[in-house]
Amino acid sequence: MLRRMIGPLARAGWLEISLDEWYDDDDDETAESARAVEVVAELERSGFHLVVSWDSVRRELVVDDRVDGGGWIGVLPSLFPLDDALVVDLSDTRSPQACAETARRAFAAAGLLDTTRIRVPDAASSLRADLVLLLMAEHIYDIAKQHRGSDDAGEVFGSLGEDFSWRISSGIRAYPLIVPAVVPSAAARGIAEWCWRRESVVEEWHGKVGDLTMARANIAATRVVLPHVYLEGVDWSAVRVALTLPRRRLGDGRVLADLFEEGWEPILASVHRQVDLWQRADDELGPQTVLRLLAMHGSRTESVGTWWGSGHYETLTRQAIEYAESQGTLPSAASEEFSDVVQFADALAHHPDALDDDILRWLNQAVRDEQRRRHPIGELDGPALTLPDWAVEQLSELLADDDGPSDVSTTRRNHEVPCEKTSTMSPSDSAR
Repeated sequence: MLRRMIGPLARAGWLEISLDEWYDDDDDETAESARAVEVVAELERSGFHLVVSWDSVRRELVVDDRVDGGGWIGVLPSLFPLDDALVVDLSDTRSPQACAETARRAFAAAGLLDTTRIRVPDAASSLRADLVLLLMAEHIYDIAKQHRGSDDAGEVFGSLGEDFSWRISSGIRAYPLIVPAVVPSAAARGIAEWCWRRESVVEEWHGKVGDLTMARANIAATRVVLPHVYLEGVDWSAVRVALTLPRRRLGDGRVLADLFEEGWEPILASVHRQVDLWQRADDELGPQTVLRLLAMHGSRTESVGTWWGSGHYETLTRQAIEYAESQGTLPSAASEEFSDVVQFADALAHHPDALDDDILRWLNQAVRDEQRRRHPIGELDGPALTLPDWAVEQLSELLADDDGPSDVSTTRRNHEVPCEKTSTMSPSDSAR
């Protein structure tokens, strides 16, 4: 049961380290045949750890930190990615399917299905640049070094062009800080945003279609890319075919070539160019490096980070519908075309591009309003871990000890690159 519930975490890149079971001592049955009272799994992703426990008697799922602490893993202390424990009460939910879905939505709302993001306390703001550098060193440069067998990843980034370095580093410049990690859904959004929406020439032909149609096209691009992004890497041949099929359609059935008319062939040519670029990056930097870069790119909060396909988007959609129901402002289609509000919410969360323009227009506005309502202007948006005081203290001490033997000091020195070399995508440049 626990394995079923943590399935979405596994698909989001969380690696199962261990799984233990505890049995009721008073049970007359042998341990082999008795039903486990509690099952506990430990998971890890990019140095962050989760302990997920399932109490089958209380029917409670808990995501918490290690009881005994995790020490140091790599260049950062082992951290829990949430500010507080997540408790999911399933006492009134009996079917395994319903339990798994309730758990998945709770994980999405907590940000566990998207990349982990970090806020640095105001009092420790001076750590921000060094923290970016450390994250990039361990989860980008060191992974590329393993693939290449040499420490020349900066030169490879430079060879991909200054535009590539500047655009991909938008994920590094984002705040809260995005932790590079293998998150296939985020990487798929990164591919759709880069190869279809921004770096292709589709914007030059935006006048052929309206904003709603373009929104459908963005969702369609993400949807066709997603099945070809794995924990092991991206199947670029399949991505290329998926994005450039001559008769590729939107969710409502319209053919993109018919919508963009004479612009379709130039769009296809530009998509091929961007896929070529990423295939080259994959060959030279390795599939794991590229997955992390794309996941960062697909997590930028100012645009693609809240696209369809993110846990944040789904959570905002469901919250917007719940709020509209409480205010009596749901569109008439919610009752006229759907059996209940639950079905309406599921349709908008999973298949908004298949609905008519009036519903999609309402949803886009409702999600924006919900975002402003929950995160007023000036406040940070979305789930993010606030770096705890003990971690700030330890990092400050280790970063100050440049002469010490610690991995942190060594990594900091090895990856320090002059700020003017922006084409190498140095972490120190991107933190400016």
